[in-house]
Amino acid sequence: MSAFIPSGAEYDPIPFDHTYVLYDPNDIISYISVHLSLLPIYVMVFYTAWFLITREIEPVIVVGGHLIGEILNKIVKRIMKQPRPEFHKDFASGSYSLTYGMPSAHSQFMGFFTAYFICIILFKIKHLSKFQKGVGAVVLFVGCLLVPFSRVYLLYHTIPQVIVGVTLGSTLGLFYFIATSMARDIGLVDWVLNWPIVHYFYVKDSYFHCYQSFEDEYNTYVKLSNQVKGIKND
Repeated sequence: MSAFIPSGAEYDPIPFDHTYVLYDPNDIISYISVHLSLLPIYVMVFYTAWFLITREIEPVIVVGGHLIGEILNKIVKRIMKQPRPEFHKDFASGSYSLTYGMPSAHSQFMGFFTAYFICIILFKIKHLSKFQKGVGAVVLFVGCLLVPFSRVYLLYHTIPQVIVGVTLGSTLGLFYFIATSMARDIGLVDWVLNWPIVHYFYVKDSYFHCYQSFEDEYNTYVKLSNQVKGIKND
């Protein structure tokens, strides 16, 4: 089965709540691994909330990169046709690529996420100190390692499968960051923002054109608030 399961031990997992992720409810590491395996879904919910609340185009751009990664993952799986570990060898049987394990889609997702946002932290966010940027990069890197660990621990993938997934995802994330930066520099993103349908939903790119930290936004609010109070007092 797996190096994580003692020899001779019976492994009888159950689905976690309403998901298809199998885990051992008596094993705390297995329970934590379920949530780590669901992290890509949590991240996608975050992207949705980010867009709906701010109407920034950045989360749409990032999701586009993840979709490219998903397509690439399915293509590679169909080419490699490497089965999952023995315990999950029949996982999603008959669903074309899901039954294959090379490369791990979860690991690839986190590799992309980590590489892309480390580049954002290092090259786009100017107000952070070197220490803050270092901490942010380390947190992202640790998260990138924990998700592949969870996939191996829960017997959905082998170690080589998650290594290839992370490598493929991080490479795509790096090149996607470069590509989107160039798209902004040549005005391609601004061209999209001028589409009538995009205007209708008030989508903007202040994340790129006039990035503000929480401190900057608060100071702007205080300044405007004081101006309004001054006008009322007059």
